[in-house]
Amino acid sequence: MILDEITLYNFGLYSDRQTISLTPASSRKPVVLLGGLNGGGKTTFLDALQLCLFGPHAKISNRGSLAYNEYLSRSIYRGADSPEAAVEISFRHTNEGREDSYNLHRSWHRSNGGCKEVFRVWKNGVPDAALAENWVTQVEDFVPPNIAHLFLFDGEQIEGYASYDHSTELIGAAIQNLLGLDMVDQLEKDLVVYERRKRSETKDDETLARIKTAESQLKELRQRADELNQERASLQSHGIDRTQRSLPKVEEEYRKLGGDLFDRRIELEQRLTDANRAVQENADAQCETAAGLLPLLLVKPLLESAESRDHHEEECRRARDVSDVLQTRDRATLRELRSQSVDEGTLEVLKKFFRDDRAERRALGKKETLLDLSPDVRSDLNGLLRDDLEDTAKSASKQQKQQKQLEKIAAHARAEFDSIPSTDTIKDVAEQRDDLKKELARQQAQYASLSSEIERLYRDVERKEQALMRMHETDAKAMSESDDRARILRHAAKVRGTLSTFRNAIVERHVLRIEQLVLESYQQLLRKASLVTRLAIDPEKFSITLYGSDGQVLTAERLSAGERQLLGIALLWGLAKASGRPLPTAIDTPLGRLDAGHRMHLVERYLPFASHQVLLLSTDEEIAGDYLDRLKPWIGKSYYLNYDDNAGKTQIVPGYFGEVGAA
Repeated sequence: MILDEITLYNFGLYSDRQTISLTPASSRKPVVLLGGLNGGGKTTFLDALQLCLFGPHAKISNRGSLAYNEYLSRSIYRGADSPEAAVEISFRHTNEGREDSYNLHRSWHRSNGGCKEVFRVWKNGVPDAALAENWVTQVEDFVPPNIAHLFLFDGEQIEGYASYDHSTELIGAAIQNLLGLDMVDQLEKDLVVYERRKRSETKDDETLARIKTAESQLKELRQRADELNQERASLQSHGIDRTQRSLPKVEEEYRKLGGDLFDRRIELEQRLTDANRAVQENADAQCETAAGLLPLLLVKPLLESAESRDHHEEECRRARDVSDVLQTRDRATLRELRSQSVDEGTLEVLKKFFRDDRAERRALGKKETLLDLSPDVRSDLNGLLRDDLEDTAKSASKQQKQQKQLEKIAAHARAEFDSIPSTDTIKDVAEQRDDLKKELARQQAQYASLSSEIERLYRDVERKEQALMRMHETDAKAMSESDDRARILRHAAKVRGTLSTFRNAIVERHVLRIEQLVLESYQQLLRKASLVTRLAIDPEKFSITLYGSDGQVLTAERLSAGERQLLGIALLWGLAKASGRPLPTAIDTPLGRLDAGHRMHLVERYLPFASHQVLLLSTDEEIAGDYLDRLKPWIGKSYYLNYDDNAGKTQIVPGYFGEVGAA
């Protein structure tokens, strides 16, 4: 099945008639990306798809306990020129190698205080009244309503599958719907009703009165459970969901006013104090360094000059000390050479050399001595120039660089601290946020209380049903074996047993395949590929057990919130594969609360491969930046749901955030 086109006419936020093409650009570009801000009509778009396909049986986000006609009436765009609206879908479906095109048109208008709906179907361009009249059953051939939630879903649905507390009920319902076991359950219930009716035909007045009393009590319990179910559903749709939609907007306003900084004001104040203290401590250390040898760096050339002068004076001293010794040595040397009969020419040259050397040394020895440093002072001067001043310079340079860095940190801390809004600035929004959180907590507590009461009522219903069954069975034993009613009841009980056995066999037969498909989907999505090596689904309780690479059970605490949400997506993906239906997939807010790593895996490994046609409805904070770049090769078409706050309406335009108007 391929969705080719959708038309919205005065539906919800969509004014006038707006038509967009949904046909994938190619098999390599299956994604149609629709961007819109929160409250801009993304969920309404998804509701339109389901409403057009399933009519009164559509699972619409904000219908709650409203009657179908009342919902239709309220969904008409408020600013419409006439009180009417419509949704149309064009799609293609292939059956036995032949592709047919279909067009669904569902419209309604208000008149005389009521709302009248018109539904038409065209097949290959020709009106088909019979198909339209029997669409409730015919839609099973295209998109079975009981598995539609596997292909048309939003982030909240993923949260339900990801929750260990609520996933069991959802998985059980999904598997039973997928395998068509809801028909088996309905048949079993019909048999129970039939048995009761047949048994009541043979009862005496007292027995009949007792059974009728039990049945009346059972009916009251069921009615009460239904009432609480409706109350819980209304609380969810009109209370919890509404509060959950309002809370992010208030939190965003709180954040824009600097609420995050206000919440961290004690931390920021301490950070500023620590930064200022570090700056002061480093400044004190610099002063201490400056009070030591550091000033001598200013006269280092003079110190080096003094060292050079000292070396010269040391040479002068040595020249004075050896002058007389050299004269004695020179005379002795000349005598020795004469005794060896050295020629006079050589002696004259050597004599001149000795005389000049002594003269030079005498001249050097006569130079003035200014410093006359002692050996200890000379050693201190050498150590000062070679080690101490160099170490002091390095230490001072390091302290100076550190001071600049600390001053930057302190300036940043001061800027953050100065950015903290005043209590008066943020007071109203903070109170509104706190009130919403308290209201949400109250609603969730009430929801939990209702759920607990509903479970108790269901347990009472089950006990009453068992007691009523025992009453019927006790009387049935007294019936004659030849009685037709006894034979019917006996065979009905056998049929119910057979149905129960059939249900269990079907589940056990298919659950292994479902486990494998879900596990493959989960491993494909996980960032840590070896985290989960086996997945098991209990065929009776429908609970999920995960096993790690060590063969041990993975508890919920060992999975991060992102990994649990990926498990919810893997369940939907695996169940969709198990259905064997080539249906388009539409996902509202697909990335939810995933962290960056898991979001990238979802973008790269799931969204392009979720189906042959994928409709993504995203905010500007989900599929954006790197995620959008990674997804672009798979995007065939993109649209922007442009919401006009002043007019209170949404216009669908080509393009995406930042590229509106692009084809």
